Amino acid sequence: MTYKHVPVLLEEVLSVLNPQAGQTYVDCTLGGASYTRALARAVGKKGRIVSIDADEMAIKNAEGILQQDNFQNVSLVHNNFRNLATIAQEQSLSQVDGIVFDLGLSSAQLDDELRGFSFQGDRPLDMAFGVGESVSTINLVNSSPLSELTKIFRELGEEVQAYRLAKEIINIRKQKKIKSTKELVDIILKITPARYLKSRIHPATRVFQALRLATNDEFGSLKEALAATTDLLKIGGRLAVVSFHSGEDRIVKQWLKKESIDCLCPPQAPVCVCKHRARFQIIVKKPIMASTKELSANPRARSAKLRGAEKIS
Repeated sequence: MTYKHVPVLLEEVLSVLNPQAGQTYVDCTLGGASYTRALARAVGKKGRIVSIDADEMAIKNAEGILQQDNFQNVSLVHNNFRNLATIAQEQSLSQVDGIVFDLGLSSAQLDDELRGFSFQGDRPLDMAFGVGESVSTINLVNSSPLSELTKIFRELGEEVQAYRLAKEIINIRKQKKIKSTKELVDIILKITPARYLKSRIHPATRVFQALRLATNDEFGSLKEALAATTDLLKIGGRLAVVSFHSGEDRIVKQWLKKESIDCLCPPQAPVCVCKHRARFQIIVKKPIMASTKELSANPRARSAKLRGAEKIS
């Protein structure tokens, strides 16, 4: 049985990438295969799409979808996109016309009963995508010292109750090991002030997001993958990144800013000595967000931000 993911900002992403017949694209985050299918149609039989995902479930699902749709121009790669440069070599890709990242979770991952991406229900406390760099979520929760847990919740989740939550987790784990999502949610709700319990956003949202980011070193993976796009994209090639977390969006924004200016020397320097030259031109000046129409159909798109750039040198 296959599942089809509701894509976020699909039309806007295609507008940024502007795919044409015969071109080659890399979808770094296959997920439910929505971007891959749209790009495969756009480039046609003479074009090529290489789609990457660290989650084996996504690869197997996409195999079924692509077979049903009779797509012959897509190569699926079970790997972490942080290895983009190596993947390109293995797939005999010298340079490509476009690269896309969708940094969100798919509905299928959130619904997976065998993992703990969602704070709904009672599931194993496992937030690893699969192949690639990851640590055990259970070990993070049950073994990390107070300072590290606080840092994870505060910096990756922007959780205002970071210290209080970390301290409570350490008190609880002295009595028993925290193994399930429900156990963690109960702890979160216990320390959450009453005024936040009625918030539109569930009190566990930021904490679960932080643990997922830490488990899979998602910030580190994103930085490595963005660096690899510089050589992989041809002149005129397009990059599109959809992020759902302020930290991810900040990484993309700062990286694009750096790669779109000619000199990184301090303002007081009389002459440029860094020899840095702009490699990209930013084509999305302000991040594109989901329309009211899309939000009504897919509320999960509320935090999505799309940024885009074109390779110029």
